[in-house]
Amino acid sequence: MEERHRDRRRVFLLIAILLLAFALRMVRLGQQPLSWDEGWSIGLSSVGWSEINRITALDVHPPLYYYAFKLWLGLGRQELWTRFLSVMAGLLTIPLAYVTGKVWARTAHPEESAERIGLFAALVTAVSPFLIYYAQVARMFALAAALGLLATYCLLQAIHTGGRRFYVAFVLSATAAVYTFYYTAFVLAAVWLYALSARPARWRGLLASVAASGALYAPWLIYAVPPMLQRVGSRTGFALAGSDSLHFLADGIFGLVFAYETGWWAVYTAAALLLCAFLLSRRKRDTVRLLTLPLLAMALTLVAVSIGARAHMFAARYLIPASPFLALSIAWALATCRERSRRLGGLALLLFLVSTFPTMARYVYAKAYEVSGAFDPRADYLYLQDKTLPDDILFFNVLSLAGHYERLRSPDDPSWSYVLRWDPVIEPLEPALTQRVRPVISQRRRLWFVLYKGTVAANAALKEWLDLNLYPAFGQWREDTLYLLYLSPTAQMQELRPQLTFDGRIHLQAAAFTPRSQPGDRVTVNLTWMASEVLTRNYKVFVHLYTADGRLVAQHDAVPVNELRPTQSWQAGEEIVDRHGLWVQEGVSGPLRLVVGLYDSETGTRLTLADGADHADLGSVEIASGS
Repeated sequence: MEERHRDRRRVFLLIAILLLAFALRMVRLGQQPLSWDEGWSIGLSSVGWSEINRITALDVHPPLYYYAFKLWLGLGRQELWTRFLSVMAGLLTIPLAYVTGKVWARTAHPEESAERIGLFAALVTAVSPFLIYYAQVARMFALAAALGLLATYCLLQAIHTGGRRFYVAFVLSATAAVYTFYYTAFVLAAVWLYALSARPARWRGLLASVAASGALYAPWLIYAVPPMLQRVGSRTGFALAGSDSLHFLADGIFGLVFAYETGWWAVYTAAALLLCAFLLSRRKRDTVRLLTLPLLAMALTLVAVSIGARAHMFAARYLIPASPFLALSIAWALATCRERSRRLGGLALLLFLVSTFPTMARYVYAKAYEVSGAFDPRADYLYLQDKTLPDDILFFNVLSLAGHYERLRSPDDPSWSYVLRWDPVIEPLEPALTQRVRPVISQRRRLWFVLYKGTVAANAALKEWLDLNLYPAFGQWREDTLYLLYLSPTAQMQELRPQLTFDGRIHLQAAAFTPRSQPGDRVTVNLTWMASEVLTRNYKVFVHLYTADGRLVAQHDAVPVNELRPTQSWQAGEEIVDRHGLWVQEGVSGPLRLVVGLYDSETGTRLTLADGADHADLGSVEIASGS
């Protein structure tokens, strides 16, 4: 009867802890705008399966989470639902922490004490600010923590029972963990080393399990390591030590405790709890062996993240696989204090909760870091909605923006594609153009390019190709993003040799334009310029279409070659081929006059021809009626 009562009490406590964990992870879940990184998750999960593989091989995260998220997004894309997959993974860590804590503690504690450590592990995991934070973010971190903990439980059970099914479960869960997040490999290495030292007689099963996991992971390594090494080499390269290593380690310890808004006293509190419990423990040797697992898991992950920070960046979220092991060690400390006296155990638990409260209250739910400041995930969609046509196509240079657009777009909005030219993935330009841009040029008349950071870094080569091969029709900056509209080439062009000279120095050597179009279609224009001397001022080119009664119906004004070749950069005698695209709106009819010229970009003063005219009339564009 007493045993049954304890079982019921244990089940009740576990259910209560799960409900607490669920409540903490649901607070404001759908109220925060989706972050930049969450947009990347949506964007990458919206492409084809093979493209997920290709892009993640260029990224710092493997593909398994994106596979699962792709299926998940098929059921809905609201903010709450988008993040709920992470909530479920976060909740899974609670029972896993309980069973892992129990089986881990059995090596040094009797069954009742191990049960208590398991319950404390579930509680600490439930209220961990680190684990709550990333259980509310549509990224792979919560899933990585859950899979790492599942693999730990399976291997600990395997060495205690010798059951083959636990070795198989370890192989599958460990493989899934490293296919989800690279840094889980280091906690898995710690678990494997601990298991080998705790049960050396199980070396055959342990060796076979790690070999099987390696064999399952080898195809991905063969596929992903070369582009990853190339990516690292293009940055700073790996280094095992450096002047900033201690700095990264300190940041790592602070991040692992997740002491944001609380400060270092939260770290000191965690350390004090562990030290106090160690001093109170009765069998120090067994305690040292027991704590080897969480301490080794945390140490290996801290070192790995610190080294990786030198090649990529430091981020506390990369420590997520080690967070459940910190929870295990804190749970052991709380249980040890509780065994000495209820009052001491209550005081230790209160101290732990107080040390986490500021982070919980002022950081976890604010999500200032993940939201990226004033970033508005709806901005691109709302801007483009007013300017695009249903038959247009959008190209994004980063999947974060594409993901936010995809989540909001309706069936009547334009489709999208991508040429990745901004972190975290910069793909080779020529294959991207060949596979995704060139095939579309013959199918679509209007192509939008949404370039985060405009022409900075790798974006410059993309924009140069577009300016030289398509017809710029519109460009505008908003915040950090440049929006560009290009028109595809037309089938026929009428060629002219106007031999006109503006300001006595700038010669219009040749021109070609679309002679016939229709409402809702394009007119493309090629202009060939030459300066007879070096120019000291920058001029803009204007290309206009007028109706017979003088009404302006389309225009494109730009620095020559769409900003690539300002007139001050021209060499005397150099020919500059300058492209312009004009879009004829619906409702326009009759022949249109094509007019070109130049004006001072600062004063707006037009340059004149020899006869005093401030423009050149190149000819007429016929607009098919009734279209």
